[in-house]
Amino acid sequence: MGTLRDAMSYPLMRAGMIMLLLALLISAAGFYRVDKSYSSSGILGEGMHYLGDDKFETEYLYHNRTLTLSSTNATFSLLQGTEMYNYTLVNGSMTLHPEMRPVIYVFNGQVNYTYEARAIDYPYAVYSIGAFVLMLVGIVMSFLGYTQFLRDVKEGKK
Repeated sequence: MGTLRDAMSYPLMRAGMIMLLLALLISAAGFYRVDKSYSSSGILGEGMHYLGDDKFETEYLYHNRTLTLSSTNATFSLLQGTEMYNYTLVNGSMTLHPEMRPVIYVFNGQVNYTYEARAIDYPYAVYSIGAFVLMLVGIVMSFLGYTQFLRDVKEGKK
């Protein structure tokens, strides 16, 4: 009866196992994550204001947003998709956690704002597609090498 050492002496079996190991390492690298952040602040006058960076908001995943607003006397609306929230600030401040990129329409007065967004990026996730292809090829090559090994064992060559 053949052993694992005998089976690994077949080139197809060895190449397939190396490909499977490589695919495992490449797919594990896809879990590497990088924290990204964006912040801006300023004063908003009357009119419509889009806060944040469009590229940052669409490029990264799992946003955690914080919007701090303060004013001496202002009336404004915060637009979130199809929802609109109306606020009046008189010598006060408020902290909000919007679910998407905030749009503020100031009706009167001025609003001081600080907007911070944090996100997660997986820069090596795209390589998992290659790891999947490598895994499929490795499985086929290992199977072919193993069947060749079993055929040789049956015929008594090993």
